[in-house]
Formats: sequence, C-alpha cells, structure tokens
Amino acid sequence: MVSHDRPGAGVVWARVEDGFHVGSRNGVFLGYIDRQTGGAFLAYDGRSRLVGRFDALTAAMAAVTNDQPPQDAEITLREVRVPAPRSIDGEKAS
Repeated sequence: MVSHDRPGAGVVWARVEDGFHVGSRNGVFLGYIDRQTGGAFLAYDGRSRLVGRFDALTAAMAAVTNDQPPQDAEITLREVRVPAPRSIDGEKAS
C-alpha cells in the first residue's frame, strides 16, 4: 500500500531533454530543474522562481517537491460588464 500523505507522493518527473526535468503532481505543474554546464542543478518552482542550486539531481527534485504549498490560493473569475458606448445625445452608438 502506498501512502499519499508522505512528501513526494504522486509526483512525476519527466526528463524533457538531457539535463532538463519537469515535475508535476496529479497533473499540476510543480516546477523544473536545469543542469548547468558545471554540473550543478538549478531548481525552479511552478512560477519560474529559483528554489536553489544543488549538487545532486535528487536534492533539487526534493526541494521543488517539498517547497510547494499544499494548495495554491483560489482564483476567482468574475464577469465585468461595461456599458455600451453612447453618443452625445444619449442614444446607443452604432
């Protein structure tokens, strides 16, 4: 039995190309890791903010995975209705 409460549960890492990995959890983008010329790994969160520089790929993966909040803030969309433009005499403009 797999525990989904442990850190890293449900995380999938895909190697897009040599030295570039992308992480997701349940289809939600977590961040990415980019190997540098010198061999270090730069880890970025889901908003492309640097999480840190690491010597090992697994350390970079852990940092991206564990740096994520349990749930992002809710996004609310609202429809804003703008009145149609009117002419000088008050009639609707055509």
